Amino acid sequence: MSNKQQRSWLVVSMSNADALAQAVQSGADVVVLDLVEFVRDNQKPAAREKIRAAIDSVCAAGKQVFAQIDPQNHEADLSACAWPGLSGVVVSRAEVASQIEKICKYLFLWEKERGLSAGSTGMVLALETARGNQDAYEVATASKRVCALTLGRADLAMDLRPEPSGEIHLMPYLMERLVIIARAIGVTPLGAWWRAPDRGLLATAENTLHAATRGRAVGFKGSLCLRADQIEPLNKIYA
Repeated sequence: MSNKQQRSWLVVSMSNADALAQAVQSGADVVVLDLVEFVRDNQKPAAREKIRAAIDSVCAAGKQVFAQIDPQNHEADLSACAWPGLSGVVVSRAEVASQIEKICKYLFLWEKERGLSAGSTGMVLALETARGNQDAYEVATASKRVCALTLGRADLAMDLRPEPSGEIHLMPYLMERLVIIARAIGVTPLGAWWRAPDRGLLATAENTLHAATRGRAVGFKGSLCLRADQIEPLNKIYA
């Protein structure tokens, strides 16, 4: 990981120009330009066309910038985002080592094509399915580019079928396991210990503070977020 602080990772949709402008001015350490979760399929071509300028804007504000990519569309996503200034990519729904190997292959090609140092683009793996979590160690060791691991609560909720209360009772186990795997391979665990009725990345600032406090206690070093009011509590706790 970078020597710079990476306490708060603000995810912003590349189809939301206002949100991007706010992210550039925010106190987030890292801005994650999303091409996957919050961009409709018919908006993705336009979003990809805008991402190079967005990378320049975020870098000009002194922030680190990652792009969230889809393993199923990695060729198009990497072609759009692999430009100078990009610190790395967040791989959504990382599941198998072969995905990571293919993404690395294309990253090397674009780094060479665009004058970037070979291997300079980092990789954060979002483990968002039962399969991805089961094979987490194998997936995370598929490339030396991997610099951090995180969980994806929304997709896990659909894959693991939460209790009627909305709580996923496997989540504490998965968080602790992710921290252990991250430590074993020498990368950074990202996350916070959210509890029902919070919806994780949509939690209030107060609940984010509590979730980050619990998360730091088990070994997390920073967290993704979606709201600007979550940045300050993340920065405070993960300082």
